[in-house]
Amino acid sequence: MSSLLLALPSKGRLHEQMNKFFESSGLTLSRSGGDRTYSGFIKGIKKIEILYLSASEISGELLKGNIHMGITGIDLIEESRTSASKEVVLLSKLGFGKANVVVAVPNSWIDVENIKDLSEVASEFRSYNNRRIRVATKFKNITRNFFSHNGISNYRLVDSAGATEGSPAAGTSEIIVDITETGQTIEANNLKILNDGVMLESQSCIFSTTSNIWDDVDLEPVEKFLRIISARSEAMNKVELFFDYIDDKDGLEINLYRKFKAIFSKGSPDLGEATSLIVPISEITSCSLYLTSLGYGPIRTSQPNFIYNKESESWNILRQSINRV
Repeated sequence: MSSLLLALPSKGRLHEQMNKFFESSGLTLSRSGGDRTYSGFIKGIKKIEILYLSASEISGELLKGNIHMGITGIDLIEESRTSASKEVVLLSKLGFGKANVVVAVPNSWIDVENIKDLSEVASEFRSYNNRRIRVATKFKNITRNFFSHNGISNYRLVDSAGATEGSPAAGTSEIIVDITETGQTIEANNLKILNDGVMLESQSCIFSTTSNIWDDVDLEPVEKFLRIISARSEAMNKVELFFDYIDDKDGLEINLYRKFKAIFSKGSPDLGEATSLIVPISEITSCSLYLTSLGYGPIRTSQPNFIYNKESESWNILRQSINRV
């Protein structure tokens, strides 16, 4: 059976973040002919060949159906899709490379706070100036889809060859659509992100193509790889809370899940038993304070390195998408 082709980012910050993620997953990447080559493998996992490409090249090759799997951003996949693209499936979010594609307008537009306001201004702008409002962006497909969904039609897209944030000040556009991690550069250029102006929340993910290149691939090493990656990415976003189950509160288990998406790690605990909860990292404080308000405590926390579930969601998604169930 043939090997799987896995494309990984070849350079830049995304490459560095990916390397750290793989190291924390216990996976060692090795380049076939040294640091300057663009092929490699994962030590200990056979029949997975690595190709090092730019993040944009990875999205393109996935959509053409030329590689089996790749790590790239959601924004690049969505921007690169065409009517001729092969189907691409998101297998697992990896938790790094997070950024948002946003629409931003000048701070001087004090009456424009949301998309509805922008739609009205775009119509008025065309009436007063006899031309459409100009939108500088590198994300033309994402912008068209978002504006169409929100009923905005009076605009014209203009190419953004350099720093998109500088376009309004340079007089080449009225507003921008750009990708940002913190929004600080946008603010520094006297622009503001609309209250509902997040078009797309992006991050680095593992994607797979569903083209027929999967037909002769040995899936055993693929399953091992996906289980490791999924277990690590799952653990990065979770915390384990430890405490003694001293009081059998009615509905505690269901309330913890409804309020905080918290799950007992070993199922429903018995009275007096030392137990633990798996909680989203964003809910540590809220969940802990809720438990102490009910008389539980002390609450101890720990960050797991891996969380292996009985069923691997990413593995199941892949098998179903390529009809290898």
